[in-house]
Amino acid sequence: MAFMSDYQKNQIRDGELRRFDRWFVDTAMGPAYRGRDGRVRGVRAEEVARWRADLEAHIDAMIAGLPVQAMWAIGGLLAVVFLGGRLLDTLGIAQHLHGPAIGLAIFIVEAGTVGLETWDYVGGWRGRRDAIEAAVAARAPLPVDPQNLGSGHNWYQTGVYVVAGLIILVALFGHVGGDAMIESGPWMWLFLLVPIAWGLHFAAKWHDRRTKGRLRR
Repeated sequence: MAFMSDYQKNQIRDGELRRFDRWFVDTAMGPAYRGRDGRVRGVRAEEVARWRADLEAHIDAMIAGLPVQAMWAIGGLLAVVFLGGRLLDTLGIAQHLHGPAIGLAIFIVEAGTVGLETWDYVGGWRGRRDAIEAAVAARAPLPVDPQNLGSGHNWYQTGVYVVAGLIILVALFGHVGGDAMIESGPWMWLFLLVPIAWGLHFAAKWHDRRTKGRLRR
């Protein structure tokens, strides 16, 4: 069974590329780059295409590596679950402390695996934007009123990341704690996060469509 469907891959790819598209705006003078300082500088269409192609390769490599990362995460989880108790017995740790210790170990292993991959991936984004900033630094800003640009962020998309992270945490702690942990706390209402995440996802798409090209006259 495939780890991820083509639809899911396309949704991830689309969301990441829309983040790249928010770095640029269409003006009457052609495409322009929105710098971190908020000012806009002209760029050539072939430059944007080259930067986008480089980023597409970065995104595709990330998506292709997701199954391998998942296997490492699952392998670490199984190792902790099946070997953690034996290790704790060898170390002479009291039996009533085994559950919390294994739960903490699972969190460290899973969070560490995800954190390392995220750090590497975000570093790739940052390095590419730094290169674009350096390439346009010497160009004069275009006479575009910054108030017409609005924010270069899509807060709906940020909300998707926050809610998705909460869903992952709920799933992780639910797996570690079992049914008793879920039934003993207000966990069930958190499953409402799933439709909220989908709503934010489509709102993020709508936001980018609405703002794209609005400076062109």
